[in-house]
Amino acid sequence: MLYHLDTEFLVVALSSAGPERARLLGLAESEADIQISAAAWYEFSRGPRTPEQLAVARSLFFEDGVVPFSEEIATVAAEVFRNLGSPRRRAADIAIGVTASCLEAVLLTCNASDFAGVPRLQIESVST
Repeated sequence: MLYHLDTEFLVVALSSAGPERARLLGLAESEADIQISAAAWYEFSRGPRTPEQLAVARSLFFEDGVVPFSEEIATVAAEVFRNLGSPRRRAADIAIGVTASCLEAVLLTCNASDFAGVPRLQIESVST
């Protein structure tokens, strides 16, 4: 199965012991494919993060584990954004959700409401 990580989920899973970390470790030890959208990787990477934190996070994903924000995904995300009448603060969340949706991946998040209205998005909400 294919999983995409939301930025907040990755931050929480790597910074504290809890259900997020347990879920991420379980996936890392399984046959699951773990990916992250370029938009979420950007949010995570802009920090503040140490080089070591970035390396640990990046090691969770295979070589192609950071999924580019392609023209096709950008077009779908823009349409979803317009249809939802979303405020700009939701722009990154919509891009992250649409990336997962386009690839038929399950999005792991701590806050499912951030992705409300993204069509065909499979969400697994994990939080403390």
